[in-house]
Amino acid sequence: MVKDLRTFIADMEKNIPGDIKYVNTCMDPKFEISAIAEELMEQGQTPMIIFNHVKNNKGVDSGFKVAINTFASRQKCTVALGLPPEQWKMETSLRFAQLSAHRIKPVIISKEEAPVKEVVITGDDVDLYDLPILTHHEMDGHPFLVDAVIAADPDTGCYNSSHHRQMVRNKNELGLYSSPRHLWNYWQRAKAQGKPLPVAHVVGHHPGFYLGTEALVDMEDDEYEVIGGVLNEPLRLVPSETYGDKLLVPADAELVIEGEMLPDQMDAEGPFGEFTGYYGPQRWAPIVKVKAITHRKSPIYLNIMPGRLDHAIIGGIPKEGGLFDLIKLAVPTAKAIHLPVSGCCRFSAYISIDKMAEGEGMVAAITPFPYHDELKLVVVTDGDIDPFNENDVWWAVNTRAQADENVQIIRNIRGGTLDPSAVINGVGAKLIIDATKPMDRPFAEKINVPKEVRARIKAKDLDWA
Repeated sequence: MVKDLRTFIADMEKNIPGDIKYVNTCMDPKFEISAIAEELMEQGQTPMIIFNHVKNNKGVDSGFKVAINTFASRQKCTVALGLPPEQWKMETSLRFAQLSAHRIKPVIISKEEAPVKEVVITGDDVDLYDLPILTHHEMDGHPFLVDAVIAADPDTGCYNSSHHRQMVRNKNELGLYSSPRHLWNYWQRAKAQGKPLPVAHVVGHHPGFYLGTEALVDMEDDEYEVIGGVLNEPLRLVPSETYGDKLLVPADAELVIEGEMLPDQMDAEGPFGEFTGYYGPQRWAPIVKVKAITHRKSPIYLNIMPGRLDHAIIGGIPKEGGLFDLIKLAVPTAKAIHLPVSGCCRFSAYISIDKMAEGEGMVAAITPFPYHDELKLVVVTDGDIDPFNENDVWWAVNTRAQADENVQIIRNIRGGTLDPSAVINGVGAKLIIDATKPMDRPFAEKINVPKEVRARIKAKDLDWA
């Protein structure tokens, strides 16, 4: 069976039935769905929620369902990668690294076979306000699309898939904010030739599609092949309505919005509530002219909730897998890396190593920075510390590190463009805490209960009163 959002929902019902909920109340896409997500998150609940009836931005039932919190727990991502939910720690990150490294070429199918072509809207009939595009936060300037944008390299034809916010400007125009990475580079090269860059916004697919979108890969890599690896099957593609074979789009998506980034038109975009938990300010951004909308019958609109666990975890797991492979090259005894959701997921990393020589903690700490520029804080611990247990990590910091010896600051280095504390846009500082035990002197032993007793005495075997 071909993997898509619907097969994932079936997998959720089978593997984590308590982590998926359905709502029949008709919801307004402006703030109401965000309000429910925020209320439940404050109660410690982050189930995948499918709203069965959602209005469009004209105030009438859109005919779409809306799914949120698809990535709001590591267990859901674990199931998406084909593992049992209890293997949600480093096993999930390593599984992603393994799958994304095994590239699988996509296959092209006909429009008649493609579910995303069940409904085709082109020309003057295109109207973004017919869709249940969410307005998430009070100061968001407009409704925003927040899923994956795909484009083909103007020179090589290799595909990039990356997450970008797109502000609805009117019925057939979007404002697309892009950091200076792959898509931005594509647009710059198309712009230099005076040509628009064809793009498509993919709303609703198997979570493996979106996790694959976050893989740390070179610009020369075809990300459709990377996504195929993550799905562990060829990604099915179909010619777009507007550009044909020049822009192939995912055939099994729920909704695809086709358009082009104009080479000579830019305007203000934003503000927008970002993953940092702050509003990203208005920015000058290229305009996307929307040419076509295609979708399934009875479609499911998948929305990644910005500034919440949904937004944090989807970027964390793929980066953990990619960065761990890089760290292992530098420090072969590296055991694990975790990008915690606390304190803004993309800005912190905890790394554990079995240190063999002094200085290895610093080597492990500096390795991720060139590949993950948003990273600001790295804590390195010994291998007896679980980086997925923050209490253990900070216990190690407080008991194994001294501020004047084990804390380092790297200044004036490339950072994240959405870091609200940066004085210079995209430039900042990195903080490293080496909380590994020193090797040149005896050090206190960690308390423990004898292993043979732990193996023999189990709580489940006791006669509880």
